[in-house]
Amino acid sequence: MTITGIELSAYVEQLKRNGYTYVGKFGHAWMKFTGQLDARGKGYACEFLVPRALDGIPLVKVKSLPQDLPKLLPHLTARGYLCYLAAGSVVFDLFDPIGQTLACLQRAGDVLAQVLAGEGREDLVDEFFQYWGDVNCLLDIQGNVAGSHPAYFVKETDDFAFVVTDDKKRTERKLNALGNTLEPKPITTIRVKTTVRPFPLEKDWPPKNVGSLLQWQSQLDPGCRRRIEDKVVHNYRIGAGHVTVIIDSPALQYGFIVFFKRPARRLGQPRNYRQEVYGQTIAQLSFVRIDDQYMAERSLPGVAKTLAALDVVVVGCGTIGSFLAEMLVKAGAGTSGGRLTLVDCDCLGPQNLGRHRLGMPHLFKNKASQLACELERLSPGTNIEAKAVDVKTLDLQSVGVLIDATGTQSLTDWLMWKYSKTVPVLATWVEGPGLAVRALMKYSKEHACSRCISQPPQNEAYQVFHEPTPTVLKGHGCEGLFVPFSATAPIQAACLAMDMLQEWLQGRLEHTLQTRVLDRSRSLKTSDCKPARQEGCRACHS
Repeated sequence: MTITGIELSAYVEQLKRNGYTYVGKFGHAWMKFTGQLDARGKGYACEFLVPRALDGIPLVKVKSLPQDLPKLLPHLTARGYLCYLAAGSVVFDLFDPIGQTLACLQRAGDVLAQVLAGEGREDLVDEFFQYWGDVNCLLDIQGNVAGSHPAYFVKETDDFAFVVTDDKKRTERKLNALGNTLEPKPITTIRVKTTVRPFPLEKDWPPKNVGSLLQWQSQLDPGCRRRIEDKVVHNYRIGAGHVTVIIDSPALQYGFIVFFKRPARRLGQPRNYRQEVYGQTIAQLSFVRIDDQYMAERSLPGVAKTLAALDVVVVGCGTIGSFLAEMLVKAGAGTSGGRLTLVDCDCLGPQNLGRHRLGMPHLFKNKASQLACELERLSPGTNIEAKAVDVKTLDLQSVGVLIDATGTQSLTDWLMWKYSKTVPVLATWVEGPGLAVRALMKYSKEHACSRCISQPPQNEAYQVFHEPTPTVLKGHGCEGLFVPFSATAPIQAACLAMDMLQEWLQGRLEHTLQTRVLDRSRSLKTSDCKPARQEGCRACHS
């Protein structure tokens, strides 16, 4: 008996009553059934696979279809497998496997009826890559400038044949992280743009040579077809051995590669280069983007601005700063001409390991330098600079944003005094022994700085709880005193700072002082707000 509480024999018997025949085991994890799919009253022979654990939707294959159907149909593969539910769109009820299976088969019949009625042809656009792509190719191109970019074959891998890049050194660092290297000789690459999304033909698909591909492009975008043809023919005329074509269309990129084979000809015989090119065999390319812009924006759809191209400085690479720096890199810091600078003159000690992003291999070494190395390992090509010095010795007047993750009130006040008039400053810290986390951003002279909200009389007005935050210290002797809190507190402080930074980038940071309570036994006194600068503040009043 499985988690469902249903015996396999009872499951098989119930499906039999509904007209489905059990064929037997299929592999180690599946059971195979046959029967009829009801497509608006008409039956079509099918077979389907069900997990032996009865914990997932059936995989349905249609065995009998009308002979006069187009070669390409939406939601139906060339082998007859039917896509009737989007992955993750439903929750399979583990405790009703029989009812869920029958509901899935009914849904499959409904989708098959729609397909056979000619409905949903527009879905072929969204399913384009189901019908396109013989070879995987990596794209590491920053920006959207059309034109030529070199491609390189990749050594020592079966996962992707080659990569197209606008910066070989950057791409080599990324591939080295995968254990791969590039062949030294580049391949010519053409990049063209179109305003039309690709729509596969329902007959004679996919195109096998340059001529059939150009005919297809003529139906989509004649202008794009002309650009492709002219550039491919040009490369053939000048003796190129092969050429890669990238087509930038709305929402996706696709393309092909041609390995030119030149026919033998008699001396003096006139040549028709275009006709020779039309017959050249193509291989369709499925592109996998690994450029920094894509990786930064993929998880933030619709954002107007990311950290890419911005000069970001993090002061303090301790428990908060180490986690925050990793988040910044994932959000694009240090890419597209930007830079991420990490500042910390301290070394990582054994006492730090319980709540720090770094671990044993980095022990007794400078936090900023080791964190930079770790982030470069995780994100090769990112521009990260470590400063193992006292931040007070640096000039940071021209940076894009300054983040204080030290959690040290006096240093936060100093940074606000020194830079907040010219540089946006964001500070984040853990309140007391992990009772709450807070973040404060000052990017306008009207905003309060850290000293504005921490000195009388405003300190009581903006304190976290109704009662003062207790001071709790642990440790003794050579280890020194420290404030105890678990690793989850600094991670949440880093998350809060990251959220506020994203809001600021989008121009919608409503509250410059924000708090997240971690100790649920306490009640919050100061909700998220925008404190005003205090007249006469010695840190930020000019």
